[in-house]
Amino acid sequence: MAEITKNKVGTMLDRMNKFGEDAKGDLMEDILSILTEEEVGNIALTPRERADIMQLIKGNYSTQAFFNALQVTVRVLDDMKIPKGKREIFKPLDKKFKFGVELVPSTGIDKIVAYTRKFELGGIDNIWITDHYMNRDPYVTLALVARATDTAELGVGVTNPYMRHLAQTASVIASLDDVSDNRMILGLGVGDKSTLGSLNIGMEKPLTTVKETVEVIRSLWEGKGVNFKGDIIAVENARMNFKPDRQIPIYIGAQGPKMLKLAGSIGDGILINASHEMDFEIANRMIHEGVSGANRSIGDVDVVAYTSFSVDKDEKEAIKAAVPVVAFIAAGTPQKVLENHGLDVERAMQMKEFIEKGKFGDAFGLVNDSFTNTFSVSGTPGQCIDKIENLLGAGVTQFVFGSPLGKTKKDATPLITEKILPAFS
Repeated sequence: MAEITKNKVGTMLDRMNKFGEDAKGDLMEDILSILTEEEVGNIALTPRERADIMQLIKGNYSTQAFFNALQVTVRVLDDMKIPKGKREIFKPLDKKFKFGVELVPSTGIDKIVAYTRKFELGGIDNIWITDHYMNRDPYVTLALVARATDTAELGVGVTNPYMRHLAQTASVIASLDDVSDNRMILGLGVGDKSTLGSLNIGMEKPLTTVKETVEVIRSLWEGKGVNFKGDIIAVENARMNFKPDRQIPIYIGAQGPKMLKLAGSIGDGILINASHEMDFEIANRMIHEGVSGANRSIGDVDVVAYTSFSVDKDEKEAIKAAVPVVAFIAAGTPQKVLENHGLDVERAMQMKEFIEKGKFGDAFGLVNDSFTNTFSVSGTPGQCIDKIENLLGAGVTQFVFGSPLGKTKKDATPLITEKILPAFS
């Protein structure tokens, strides 16, 4: 069945306008013949989906209401193909820890929004939208995601303090927290050195910059005038004209020992780009140092495994899909880390050389099982569950299904929501 997008629905409604209200009424009748009161009572709906269906019943033919009703109709029709005795119904219970998903707005925003709804219905706790200038704007995307979802926490994963001024970041995050009914998270990191370099943006004193940025943003969210003069950041009588309902959580992207320690001392959460339990056993020592030095409890910090993830019914297909992401990770990994994992340093350096020359096929061809096992969680649903369990044992409190998810998002999504998430309920 062709994928439904809001743009397609809008075009369809425009065409129907040319034929008058009778055409809309006929389509309305067809939809409601499927979404009967009894059927709607038996299927999983978000409050927003239920409200939009009611809007259609009342004759409000908005694009949003049609879009959501058609999405539900497609789900009902798909379910009708499955004998009821074989249908698996997932109702999330208490979880050992939280699950997030990373979505990259490189494709149409309507598609991203549709996937966030599927993941939220499937039990995802956090939705992370990446921030990269090459893709669609994360904050435009998050505004639409906020309107389309109801329960999942929403985060930018991650923005950096060099490309966007902290005042802009403070304002947009606070605005999104308002739009989302207090579900926003600010993910903050120093950014990618190669990307910033290509834009001629320096990375002066990353530790100091992150620390001072967090301090000033939190002060701005207090709604008072802020005067601050640090080593990097300086503001004079700066203030916001509105005050957020709360101090919005700030998660810090961290890899190195010093940033991990800083994140443990000031962050509400720590986003760690790693997929192997050994990396978290090492990271947790640094995090504990930061936590104890700030007289905090480790329970106050959400330790997030922001992984490269790939799942498929066929193990080989899952690993194959992860290879490009793993190659880029390996190429940017310090030699000491490669050695700690017993990886071939020379092979990783060759990957880096090929990538810098744009010879991506050659770089991907150097990735073997030892690299995919270290830098990704990939395999069949059962294999992925085992690897997630290992990360849980290493102190992770939130697992993020990161890029690429699988061979295709369409195939990976039900494996995540129907096979993997229920294993942790």
